[in-house]
Amino acid sequence: MKAVATYLLALAALAVPAHAGSTLTVTHGEVSAPIYIDLGDTGQSVGDQRFWHYDGQDDKSAKVTMDWVMTTTATTNAPNTFESRITLGIFTFSRGTQDRILLQGIGFYPTSGSTLNAHTTLERAIIGGTGQFSGVSGSVVSTHLDDGTWKNEFRMD
Repeated sequence: MKAVATYLLALAALAVPAHAGSTLTVTHGEVSAPIYIDLGDTGQSVGDQRFWHYDGQDDKSAKVTMDWVMTTTATTNAPNTFESRITLGIFTFSRGTQDRILLQGIGFYPTSGSTLNAHTTLERAIIGGTGQFSGVSGSVVSTHLDDGTWKNEFRMD
C-alpha cells in the first residue's frame, strides 16, 4: 500500500496542465470607441474608466469574446503625452463559457486615444483562468497592427 501511495504521489508531482508550455493567438478587428465613464475630476483624470465588449477568433478560427476594463491611474492632460492605465482583460472561448483566460497589466496610452497607437506592443500577465485554462499563468503580448487589427499572443507556463 505504501508503494502505491508513493507511486501516485510521484505521478501527481509530474502532472503538468495541458496548457503548460503552449501558445495561443487571438486576433480581432479594429475596436469601436469604449463606454467611457468620467470618474474623479471632471474631464480626463485619474479614475476614469473605459469598457469594451467584442468578438475575435483564436488560431483555430473559434470564436473568442473579449471584455476589457481600463482604469486611468496617472495622467498629465497635456497634448501628445501618455497616461498610465491598468487593464483587466477577460477572454471567453467558444468551447464553453467556462473556458476563460484573465490578464492584467499596466501600460502607457496616448492621452488623445482610447487604445495603444498602431504598431505598438504591450505585455501583460496572465492572472488566471477557468475551465480548461484553470491554473494557467504566463503572459500575453498584445500588438496593435498597422491596419488597425489586433493580435494577442498568450504564452502559457
